[in-house]
Amino acid sequence: MSNTNIGGTFSISVDSVDATIPEVANTTLDETAFGALTWQAVPNMGTHGDTGVDQNMVSFPTWDNLLTVQQKGAAIGKTYEVIFLDEASDGMTALQAASAIDNNNNFAFKLQWPDGRIEYGRGVVSAPGYSKGSNEDFATVAFNIAANQPIVQSAV
Repeated sequence: MSNTNIGGTFSISVDSVDATIPEVANTTLDETAFGALTWQAVPNMGTHGDTGVDQNMVSFPTWDNLLTVQQKGAAIGKTYEVIFLDEASDGMTALQAASAIDNNNNFAFKLQWPDGRIEYGRGVVSAPGYSKGSNEDFATVAFNIAANQPIVQSAV
């Protein structure tokens, strides 16, 4: 049975001594390597975009085939948006450091579902955007994360 996302968490890998310093992850990681990292939750996530891989489908019509020849083309990790309440925390400090305009490093992320399943990802983080909204809106901060390796899922 499917459940809501209530109770899920989003975390960034951080230095094992200072939870406000994001840990650089510029090489491909497997489940064991992800699991060995030190994680800091970024609280108050409201929205998490779709993860995975986008892949081109290329085609070439030929005179002698009724159907156009098709094949898989180049693949690219999805770029997804994560939105949080704009509130101070160690996790937000680490995420903001990872998003510095001149920081081109990759960082590891952990999305833990309420049922205990885990999805790991790795990518670069865009500079933040700050919402304004109307009189009944919350102040939020949004980051785009561009995945540079396929997601790694861990069972409960």
